[in-house]
Amino acid sequence: MKLRILSILYVLSSILSAKAQELPNVRINITGGYSHFLVTDLNSEIGDKFIRDAAFRKVDRQGKWGLNVEGNAHYIFNSGLGLGAKYRYMMVDVPKTDLLYDAGQDHYGVVSLSENNDIMFIAPSLMYAHWLDGNGKFLATGALSVGYVYLESKGSVDATTAMFSGNNVGFQADLGVDYFLTKNISVGVSTGYFYSKIKEVKVNLSKGKTKLPEDAQPNLSNIKLNLSLSLNF
Repeated sequence: MKLRILSILYVLSSILSAKAQELPNVRINITGGYSHFLVTDLNSEIGDKFIRDAAFRKVDRQGKWGLNVEGNAHYIFNSGLGLGAKYRYMMVDVPKTDLLYDAGQDHYGVVSLSENNDIMFIAPSLMYAHWLDGNGKFLATGALSVGYVYLESKGSVDATTAMFSGNNVGFQADLGVDYFLTKNISVGVSTGYFYSKIKEVKVNLSKGKTKLPEDAQPNLSNIKLNLSLSLNF
């Protein structure tokens, strides 16, 4: 009798274990939404000269928010761990705006500024997936990616325009939850943190690189909030 009970418990545990491992083997995910950049302030030598009026606050707000889109593809093992790749594109656009600045000795001037930043991130990705319920409807995911970052920035000050580009290593950590509409299609929300800092740039398509001082290095750190669509097989 005791042996029979042990046998039944073993069979039940095997069934439950197999059910818990019924994860998609292949996951293709497309997400898009907003990025909030955490470090956008000008260095004090320049920034303190601008008058903090409505136009300045508008430019500051535009420089902190941008759109992003990304694609992910992973192969998921029965353990929940997955290996794959990530591509993410981020953009920040600040249209030409007239700003008032302090020229000293009770004199003020106006300068017209614009800026456009394009950021690309390509990386291998380590993922983990876990069901939140027993019906296969809610799937929690997390991922860590470390890879190549490329920045291209264009800007203008009055009639003078400039462009620079640079690259470095960056990393991104993601968390998300999906709801399965069908066995193969799911929608969800995701958030994440991205970090990279550009230390050297090419100015106006020059061949040589210029090393930037610490307080002038573009800090691309941001958090995101995205909606997602996934195919699961």
